[in-house]
Amino acid sequence: MSALVQKNYKSVGRHLLFWFSYILYTVINDGWTETDSWTLCLYPQLATDMLIIIPVVYLNLYVLMPALYSKRKYGAYICCLFLLLLAGALAKRFFAFWVWLPLDHLNNPANLHPTAFWILARIIKGLSRIFPVVAVTMMFKLMSNTYRQERRLRALEREKFKAEIGLLKGQINPHFFFNTLNSLYFLTIAGSSKSPELIMHLSKLMRYMLYETSTSQVLLKDELAHLENYIAIEQIRFGERMELSFQYSGEIDGQWIAPLLLLPFVENAFKHGIESNGGWVTIDLKVSEKRLYLKVENSFVEISDQEHQGIGLKNVKRRMKLIYPSRHELTIKLDNNVYQVDLKIDL
Repeated sequence: MSALVQKNYKSVGRHLLFWFSYILYTVINDGWTETDSWTLCLYPQLATDMLIIIPVVYLNLYVLMPALYSKRKYGAYICCLFLLLLAGALAKRFFAFWVWLPLDHLNNPANLHPTAFWILARIIKGLSRIFPVVAVTMMFKLMSNTYRQERRLRALEREKFKAEIGLLKGQINPHFFFNTLNSLYFLTIAGSSKSPELIMHLSKLMRYMLYETSTSQVLLKDELAHLENYIAIEQIRFGERMELSFQYSGEIDGQWIAPLLLLPFVENAFKHGIESNGGWVTIDLKVSEKRLYLKVENSFVEISDQEHQGIGLKNVKRRMKLIYPSRHELTIKLDNNVYQVDLKIDL
């Protein structure tokens, strides 16, 4: 059964339940007696009351409220609602005076009945019987609208979140591969015998990024293996010109993290920390009590291409605000030509 059909069935069921409850409330008279027996007294006006109240209720719910109340035209809505209730009360008075009172007079000629139609008290009484039903149905309608609106907003937020995360991941991947292919290019130019090893690591990286990062969370140990492949590529590229320290410790197994979240910090360290004369990079990662600590330091070298600088870091900052809005701390600073990144994440 489709979702639309199920929704329609639920809506019809709610309406039937409400009107069934209203009929029970109307027809029960006097309630339980002392002899543990009860009687139902069906008012003759019930049929016409239902024929009047139902259109009044639905005209309010599906005509007046969408046209006036939802558009915040409250003054016009109150006036139109009052006229609608008055019309319903006059209709009730019409059936009572011209249908049920004559029929009752035929059945009991001795009963005395009013001879005037325009009795204000009777019209107000009819209006007072319609208004509670209209008010209750309106309250349920407003509650239902509020609930549906909240569900729509949550769904829109989830879709926006997924779309933005996908866009940011899509921006990270080309940026990463651009730098990696540059490494391969330099090795190829130099005729290095390490090119096949670099291609093997690059193949592992591509397999990981294509097939294992489509989910919102990956195992931390897989993310670290991904970093190790990237670091191996950079070690091949820079060789002895680079001093590297990479270590991780703590409760690594069984921990989960958003994919490709740590790579931009490591990539940025190699990008800005190593020049032709060499440089150094230190990467220290630790997990303790479901909290990840990452510290990345590198020698800092200014680059001339400012236009493409910092794309990866900008994106990863945005991703962390979306994925870990109140569960991360990030500090980035430059001190005495040392670039430092200090990241803490509650996993």
